[in-house]
Amino acid sequence: MSKSPALARRLVGITAVLGLLGAVPALALQGGASAATPAVKVGLSIVGSSQSSISSASRMFPNAKVGRYFAQNIQLYSQSSIRFFPAAMEIWISWNTPPAQVASGAFDATFAKVLQSWNASGRTIKWSWTHEADNPGSHYNSAQIRAGWAHLLAVEKKYPSSRVKSMSIYEAYMLDPRMPHGNPANWYVPADILGFDTYVPANEARAIAYARSKGKPWSIPETGKDLSDAANVAFMRGMVAGWKAYPPVGVAWFSSTNGGFSKPLTRLPLTLAYLKSIAG
Repeated sequence: MSKSPALARRLVGITAVLGLLGAVPALALQGGASAATPAVKVGLSIVGSSQSSISSASRMFPNAKVGRYFAQNIQLYSQSSIRFFPAAMEIWISWNTPPAQVASGAFDATFAKVLQSWNASGRTIKWSWTHEADNPGSHYNSAQIRAGWAHLLAVEKKYPSSRVKSMSIYEAYMLDPRMPHGNPANWYVPADILGFDTYVPANEARAIAYARSKGKPWSIPETGKDLSDAANVAFMRGMVAGWKAYPPVGVAWFSSTNGGFSKPLTRLPLTLAYLKSIAG
């Protein structure tokens, strides 16, 4: 049965509007939500420690499930900027108290108070000490780092929580067969989650193999590329495809505004649309 002229015009109009709305997301969504495992939480790094920085990133990426937060020192939840994170967003926080202090046990009491405040907050928090301690440029001693982690994990064991978990964060480059950061075994700590910052698909595969060998869940606290918008999307599609066999608990794009990238998410509409599509 033929359509009436009025109905035909309405259908043409609707098709045109949908075409305009879908033009930008089309590339981003290709291989998007259906390509990612729903259990993988996707989010971004927050650059800056102010409430406005957190709010700005949250408005840009409203369905982000992870907010990566860098702190020099940690504070009680009620005194920390992390309380400004949206309720639906996991908080991934790292800090850098001096290794000698943590390894000596002098930091135990402070960490116990902070950890208990995190537990009582009702928030989902993954915490990490000494971000990328394996980087030779940091000049950390692996034995001292392991000793410090032993103290922190002992405190965690004393004050357990189903929502607040430890997460070591190293560079996935550490797992290169050439051992550029020394033997990975020297850096291993039995955190609840093994986190690896990776910007290279080959290193992602190594992180997966390593986590599997330890029988541990893993994460990607940092990933991304400083390429063209379309190339960034292609890179991230490859990362998603690579983790399908053993999905991480979550992944955070670095970075939301700058953080050394000349092309932050604020200037990458396709990349942002793709990340939103796999965040669910």
